Amino acid sequence: MAGKIHQQIQRLIAECGHNNPAKVSFIRTKLILKGINPDNYGPNSDDTPEILDKIQTVSQTLLGA
Repeated sequence: MAGKIHQQIQRLIAECGHNNPAKVSFIRTKLILKGINPDNYGPNSDDTPEILDKIQTVSQTLLGA
């Protein structure tokens, strides 16, 4: 399966960012601090369980989900 990381990053940015550049920048910074550079993952990128777990952790922190 490919593209799930990209999909999760885009969902996180859309749900938390609300088209606010400052919020989007904060989310991107949070991901980078966790070792996930959003620019490295596109729709055809291979998925890694470790990265998906990290994104889930960030999502729980920011969305409370």
